[in-house]
Amino acid sequence: MIETIETFKFQSNQPGPHLVFTGRVHGNEPCGEMALKRLIEKLAEHEITLKKGRVTLMPCCNPEATLINKRFVDVNLNRIISTDLVEENFEAYEAKLAPQIMSAIDTCDAYIDLHSFTENMEPVTICIDNQNEQSQALAQVCGIKRIECDSPLLTKPGAQMTIHYARHKHKPAVLVECGQHDDPHAVEIAYHAILNILVHFGMIEGKAATPIHHQFLVVRSAIYNDPGQKLIFPLMEQDYIKAGDPLFKTEHGDIIHAHEGGLLFMRNPNTPEGEEYAYVCEAYDDWP
Repeated sequence: MIETIETFKFQSNQPGPHLVFTGRVHGNEPCGEMALKRLIEKLAEHEITLKKGRVTLMPCCNPEATLINKRFVDVNLNRIISTDLVEENFEAYEAKLAPQIMSAIDTCDAYIDLHSFTENMEPVTICIDNQNEQSQALAQVCGIKRIECDSPLLTKPGAQMTIHYARHKHKPAVLVECGQHDDPHAVEIAYHAILNILVHFGMIEGKAATPIHHQFLVVRSAIYNDPGQKLIFPLMEQDYIKAGDPLFKTEHGDIIHAHEGGLLFMRNPNTPEGEEYAYVCEAYDDWP
């Protein structure tokens, strides 16, 4: 198995920030890899020149999952980004990859992780460090209307994402969900978010992203794929769920109803057992 993440580094002649970009942390999410490889080519051919600082680009962080076009091989890489979780899952393939991502984040001044959705929905920038002005600015320059703010429900207890690790290390960070996995437009969303961020830091020539009116989302609950329960709610047919809607049928025939209503976000009807079918969100016009 491939256990080393291919990494590309570019450095200018002038001091400046160090940005780390990662793609394909999940093997079935190609847009980040494609966008970063486009940037690598343009930097290598000097079509884009760094004015200051340096970038570390890791376009394919889960190579074996990529080969089989699966979210992960053994465990979700974007849930074990901590030393303790790596040790806990030491036999997993992804446990060989997580420390490499962590080491890159340790060295950076800002971190950007590029992902995509199973469903066809609007792109969103996830900013869990939403009281940090640097992280707020990073989220707002991506050129994406929706910003997902901090919530303990983004992961189950005992899990940690790349951007959680970055926050613990006091690094401004965002995770950009660029669109549906196989939508070519998602690659463009990812690529322009990258350029917008580099312009924001003054690292390349370009026009600053036009300010837009953002919609800020906060996860209020999550719908999990728990054993012994069959999903009966038409997840992919409705954008909202109401409190009291029939949600699951148990193996004994009992009906479990939704406890909370709201906007359905990041829906995945084929999510692995133990992970989220969807999040239930509340929307705001400003940082909550």
